Amino acid sequence: MTGSTSRTLVGDNTSIASDDFEQKKREYYGSQDKLQSSDQALIAHIVDKATEEKKITRIIDCRMMPLFCIFYFVDFLDRANIGNATLAGIQDDLHLSHSELSTAISAFYITYILFEVPSNIILKRTSAVMWLSLIMLLWGAMTLVMAFSKNFHSLLACRLLLGAAESGYIPGILYMMSKVYRPRDFGLRLALLLCMSSVSGIVSGPIAYGTSFLEGQRGLHGWQYLFILEGVPTICLSVVSYFYLFDDIKSVPWLTDTQKALHRECTNAPKEEVALSFKIFIKAILDWKTFFFATTYLLTVVNLTSYQIFTPTIIDGFGFPVLESQLLSAPPNVVQTISIVLGGYLADKYENKRGALMVTGFSVGAIGYMLLIILQGRWARYAALFVIPAGLGLQAPANIGWSAINFPNLEIRVIAVAVVVMIGNSGGVIASYLYPLSDSPHYCR
Repeated sequence: MTGSTSRTLVGDNTSIASDDFEQKKREYYGSQDKLQSSDQALIAHIVDKATEEKKITRIIDCRMMPLFCIFYFVDFLDRANIGNATLAGIQDDLHLSHSELSTAISAFYITYILFEVPSNIILKRTSAVMWLSLIMLLWGAMTLVMAFSKNFHSLLACRLLLGAAESGYIPGILYMMSKVYRPRDFGLRLALLLCMSSVSGIVSGPIAYGTSFLEGQRGLHGWQYLFILEGVPTICLSVVSYFYLFDDIKSVPWLTDTQKALHRECTNAPKEEVALSFKIFIKAILDWKTFFFATTYLLTVVNLTSYQIFTPTIIDGFGFPVLESQLLSAPPNVVQTISIVLGGYLADKYENKRGALMVTGFSVGAIGYMLLIILQGRWARYAALFVIPAGLGLQAPANIGWSAINFPNLEIRVIAVAVVVMIGNSGGVIASYLYPLSDSPHYCR
């Protein structure tokens, strides 16, 4: 009798739980239907939806892209300035061996990789504005503190903390962009964003050149002024980020309710988001697309990072004077900027040909590296440095943008993009050891 009663109670509890689940399910989908009906009512009177969609996209462009481009610019400026500092004498001033310098460079990418996914989980579970602004403040502070490094250990600590701080920023930006742009609009915007990495390369050389004239002023070296001049603006921009970015486009004051409804329709944005769970996390990291995009991004990072960090050193190895090498590092980045914009345009125009675009870009980059080995004479080898970024820049928007728009579920997307960038950025560790100064000027073994 007791067993029968127990089974009855268990059966009743199961029935109650099932009924409760079904009730919540009906309430959830009912609220979704109401929101869908509300959106349809708001946009019913729009005559030309295509024109209105373009108008909304332009508004978002004006509000978002300038800020994101500036933030992306300082992100790369602060992570790659170690290359200019090397040419400016940080190795001699801190008494670093070749292996210690390579370790300090690669240390950034170790913590960058380790903190990438946790940072994006925090981004998803908290305020995106607050989190992105905080990590910008932290990496600006680390760049500033790096100016006062006294030895290998203090420089290493700064690079480790810098990597941890910057780890979630680029995936965070990509996630926010993927929420507000349609796939066919994403490539060119991403290209403009990626251009900022090469623009930072254009600007970093002249900045390093200018700070070299401050050598000895107030007892500081030129490379110390380089870190100071690049760290302080980042700290200031973190305040701008806090007040001008937004967590969700539905809360912004510069779009009307009708425009927000149309934007949700054209981007297929969900009205309510499901909380992250362990199941979603596992599903994201086991998706074959995650590993495919991570591999292609890894190849991109190895090439672009090594190129960006070591271009001044490579040019110096051609036989140019140090100050001239700092300035000559800028023109190849102009080519890379143009190539990235072209790559973004082609990625948008030929949405189904992104794979072919990536193959073409990698092939051109490989030809550039072969020319660097074959050609003789400093100006001929310098010319080969223009071919490499032309190819790598061409494939970058298709490579990175393809991953950001290929996961329709937002919760899976935020994890998948972080994993892609995390694995890809492990290429930074590899890149840090590709050009040891002991192998200069030809870097062949």
